[in-house]
Amino acid sequence: MSNGKMCGGCRRVIEDRRFLYCGGCKQFYDLNCANVSEQRFYNTFTKEHREAWRCVLCKSGQPKTDNTNTPVRAGADGVTVQRGASVRSPQQLDIMSIVEQPMSLNDTTHSMNIEVIDFQSFVMEMRAFRQEMRDEIRSNRSRIERLSETVLSLSDKVIECEDRIVMMNERINSLENRVSKVQTDTSLAASVEQLKAELNDRDQDLLLNDVEISCIHEQKGEGLLHVVTVLASKLGVNLAPQDIVSATRVGRAPEPVEAEKSLVARPRPIVVRLARRVVRDQLLQAARVRRGATTEGTGLPGTSRRYYINERLTKANRHLFRRTRELCSRLNWRYVWTRDGRIFVRQYYGKDAPRLRIRTEADLERVFGRDAVSAANNNVSA
Repeated sequence: MSNGKMCGGCRRVIEDRRFLYCGGCKQFYDLNCANVSEQRFYNTFTKEHREAWRCVLCKSGQPKTDNTNTPVRAGADGVTVQRGASVRSPQQLDIMSIVEQPMSLNDTTHSMNIEVIDFQSFVMEMRAFRQEMRDEIRSNRSRIERLSETVLSLSDKVIECEDRIVMMNERINSLENRVSKVQTDTSLAASVEQLKAELNDRDQDLLLNDVEISCIHEQKGEGLLHVVTVLASKLGVNLAPQDIVSATRVGRAPEPVEAEKSLVARPRPIVVRLARRVVRDQLLQAARVRRGATTEGTGLPGTSRRYYINERLTKANRHLFRRTRELCSRLNWRYVWTRDGRIFVRQYYGKDAPRLRIRTEADLERVFGRDAVSAANNNVSA
């Protein structure tokens, strides 16, 4: 709300109570024209300061020194004018004497009081600024201390991670060295293969009295001892009951045929264990002589079909024999057979074609070549 006062500097109406009164020119000035900050106005300007305040024009009209002892020139007569000095009229001299009248003691004291007040306000502002800077420095110092603690913690964690990485690298290098030693240690691998081959040969020796009969119709409730006796008679070998130790089918039982529930589609082989090895050799020899014998005339159920009697092999030898037959068929090798659980091959008939034994997987590469074995493996995997 306007208070009816007008600024003597900008000639605008003063809207509030933030103004100063000059005792010299008797005019009001707002803070902007008085060149006084709002903070200084409220903090340092007391009642005495406001009463002693003078505007810039009033301050500029005050003399800088006391010249009360300087005589006033009375007139133009008797005045010696120096060369080059301007000559003034009596009216000009009177005006100069009026302007150059010395300041009184009260005016000098008033000017000094204003300067002291200004200096005190400056000191108070500097103290406030110093306190503000102290608070800011104290706050920054606490932040820097927290930041230093965080950096130290992160540094410890980084060092710990580096130590763990170094330890893991050492373990990895140790494992790589061990793996490389195992891979390069061919004697150890050869020893393992030798042990596996010896165990397989020992297991095969336990099956020297066994034969395997395949492609015989399977029926529920069948008498396998009778079936074995009939099939041996068809080959010309008479088996007494005491010659057969056991007879059983091996493998997973297949599903029965839809047309005839009592028979199955793919019968399991019959494993027969004989009491004497000589009887087993007679049965195998008769099966080789009468190759192509069928179940016709034996009285066994199902249609007539060809059956086979072979030596019983271990699981490893069966797998090895199957792969050997595949390679012989692919490479046109004519002969592959087993005798006493051992696998033999011959490329063709003749004295210059030796009989070669296949004992392990390594023998396949040795006999048929690495390229042929690799090609066969690729075809199987495809």
